[in-house]
Amino acid sequence: MIEVELKVRLNEEEVLNLPDKLKKLGFRRHGKEEEIDTYFNGIDRDFRKTDEALRVRRSMDLERGDTRYYLTYKGPRMDEISKTREEYQVGVEDGETLEVILEKLGFKKVLPIRKLREIYRRGDIVVSLDKVEGIGYFAEFEKTVKSPSEKEDAIKELMDIIRSLNIGEEKLVRSSYLELRDNYEKER
Repeated sequence: MIEVELKVRLNEEEVLNLPDKLKKLGFRRHGKEEEIDTYFNGIDRDFRKTDEALRVRRSMDLERGDTRYYLTYKGPRMDEISKTREEYQVGVEDGETLEVILEKLGFKKVLPIRKLREIYRRGDIVVSLDKVEGIGYFAEFEKTVKSPSEKEDAIKELMDIIRSLNIGEEKLVRSSYLELRDNYEKER
């Protein structure tokens, strides 16, 4: 599957104003989660250089109280505008043991990314409002498509939503949270 994703950097006030605007566009609140993403670097290649990602996500539903784990692989970005990538994800029963297995196999663990995420959905589009520890506030707009030929239409659809929320294109961010944190750490 291909995840078409556009991300915008916002300030706290802008994020706090988005839920009402999203509801007016037909989005429904789907929940609030705390996510801890532990990334791993490759054994035979540096994923930062190949623009790939391998992560174990611990997702805690803050309303229902349950915890789920996922293993995700993301391929290189497919264009210069969005964060569109080939993505494969599978749920796993025990994320902590999975992390140990990956380390035993030689994958190198990276300091986790922690975020609070409020999720909104309309049809096949997901909007996540994120507060990322140490980095700031963001909104991610995502749509999954089956083939690269559908990518451009999905980007247009997501951009139309962003514009209808009065978010300027200058707020678009193509970097992952991991890259943003690494850049922040380098600047300190």
